[in-house]
Amino acid sequence: MDLEENLESLSLKNSEETLSGNLWRLKVASNVFFIYHDGDGFGNAIARALNPTSQPYSKVSEVLNLELGDVKLNGAVTQLRDKDNLKATMVMIDHLEPPVLSKAIYSVLRKIEDAEHISSTVPTIVAPFLVPASKLKLEGRLLTANSGKLPLYGIQVGPETDVSRAIASKTQKPPPSLQIHYEPLACFLHLVRAANLPTSIIVGQRSQSPFNQALNEDLQTLCEIGELAASATGTYFQREETKTNWIPTAKAASGASGEPWRAFYG
Repeated sequence: MDLEENLESLSLKNSEETLSGNLWRLKVASNVFFIYHDGDGFGNAIARALNPTSQPYSKVSEVLNLELGDVKLNGAVTQLRDKDNLKATMVMIDHLEPPVLSKAIYSVLRKIEDAEHISSTVPTIVAPFLVPASKLKLEGRLLTANSGKLPLYGIQVGPETDVSRAIASKTQKPPPSLQIHYEPLACFLHLVRAANLPTSIIVGQRSQSPFNQALNEDLQTLCEIGELAASATGTYFQREETKTNWIPTAKAASGASGEPWRAFYG
C-alpha cells in the first residue's frame, strides 16, 4: 500500500466529501478516547476497562454509521457518565484493512471535528495503541530498551492541553527518525496531523520475550497504558477487568525467522 497516495486523497482540508449532513451530530465530552479494535483484542480490553469512576457509573453506547461512498461501516460511540457528569466519550472502530481503514479513521475524525462540545474545554483525543515491536524501527533497527523494559511513547499532535501535557510528562518522546510500520497507528497519525486536533497518542510495544513471559509483560503494558489514559483524563481504569477480557492471541508470522516469539507476534 502506498500510504502517502492514499492519505493525499483523504485530505481533511481539500476533500469534497461531506458526511455531517447525512449523520446525526456527535456529542463529545472534554476527553475523547479513540479506540481501534485490533484483531488481537487490545482495543476491546482497554474499552471495557476504562470507566468514568470506580462506581456508580453508566456507559451508554450508540451505533456510529460511517457512509464512505459505496462502503457502509459501523463504529460505536460510548458516553462514560458518572452520577452527575459526562466524563469522557469513547469512539471505536473495528479492525479494518487498508484502504478502508484510512477512510474510516478519516470519517471518525471528521465527526469529532464537527461534534457538539458538551464542555467549554477544547476536547482532547487520547488514542492508545499497543504495537508489535517489529513494527517500530529506528534507522532500520528495532527499538530496544537498555533496562529490558520497553517504555511508553507519547506523541502529541495539535494544540497543547492539560491532558496532553499530563501524558507527555509520563511518557517518552519518540526519536524523530522513528519509522512506524503499523498501519492503524500510521494512518491515524497522518490524518490527525492533517486535522490538527488536540491529540495524545500513547504507544506501547509488544514484548519480545518468550511466550509465557510475553503474555504477562503485554498484560502489564496494557494496564500501564490504560492507567495513564485514565489518570490524565480524570477517569478510572479497572485493572482487574483486563485479566478476564484480554488474552493475546497467537498469530502466524509471514516470513518468520524461526524464533518462537516471531511466530507468536507476527
